[in-house]
Amino acid sequence: MKTPSVCLVLFLLSASLSAPAFAQDEGLGGGSRSGSVFAEGSVARTGQGAGYVWGGSAGAYIQGRVLGLVARATVLPGNTSIHVYDAVIGPRLAVSLPFVRAWVEAGGGMGYTGGYLSSSSAWGAAWQADAGVSHGILPRLDWRILEIGYGHIYSGSGVSPVMASTGLTLHIW
Repeated sequence: MKTPSVCLVLFLLSASLSAPAFAQDEGLGGGSRSGSVFAEGSVARTGQGAGYVWGGSAGAYIQGRVLGLVARATVLPGNTSIHVYDAVIGPRLAVSLPFVRAWVEAGGGMGYTGGYLSSSSAWGAAWQADAGVSHGILPRLDWRILEIGYGHIYSGSGVSPVMASTGLTLHIW
């Protein structure tokens, strides 16, 4: 399967899994939808023997009571051996617990990987799965206490970063 075909399949799969999520919001106890943006600082291991890479993630999501849709970009340029970039979109599940809000996300899209010291750089299909917890610190601001992510970028021999992140979420509406 060629890379554009993989990207199209991932996009259509994400869209088809997310569309029913909005239709089911009212059936899962109602609640209004909210829109939020987030930014995180991240550290990751790429599995390429390059040690740790530093960077961050940013994105936005629309969340119903349980189901939502997230779009995120991850930038991990902080190493002299390898750098990783990706942008993904997909479904999001979140539940409110007594002191924290927990979520799980999965998305597909495009990624880029390359090295500052090498000439091998390439774009390819990408996927990423994330799980985390947050806690409200102000009425419209949450601290994303910890988020753990794993993904893969299908370029060259492939890169599979394992990430740990922390950051802030601002609730727009």
